Amino acid sequence: MPSIKSLFLEKANVIENETIRMLSRLGEMCVNHARDRSPEESWNDQTGNLRSSIGYAITKGGELYIISQFKVVKMGVEGKKVGEELALKLAKQFADYYALIMVAGMPYASKVEAMDNKDVLASTELYGRKELPGMLRQLGMKLNRTLK
Repeated sequence: MPSIKSLFLEKANVIENETIRMLSRLGEMCVNHARDRSPEESWNDQTGNLRSSIGYAITKGGELYIISQFKVVKMGVEGKKVGEELALKLAKQFADYYALIMVAGMPYASKVEAMDNKDVLASTELYGRKELPGMLRQLGMKLNRTLK
């Protein structure tokens, strides 16, 4: 018969795995929302670096769990590298809780959004905030079924 401690650890692992899975799904949804839009809805790609620098990282307690694929668009190899580096750097700043960190790594991303009035990550943040409560409800229902 398993000990109480091992039962609690097993349940904690289930909660952690499902939470990470849900955050990963939300991260992928947000990346798709940010990257897969027409130039009219976002910006015109010249080099592909800005779009290639969009991705996410998931952390818990300062530990990196997942870093997304930063897919290269056009010839945006530099964007992929810069996006990954920024996500890893920011991931170290969230030491006490779960975090889903979305990045557009190119230094000019905020300028494109502000000066050119284009949408890089602004609507993606709103989209993620809108989707999160429903995903948390689904997570709670799934955990209730699983942990019984």
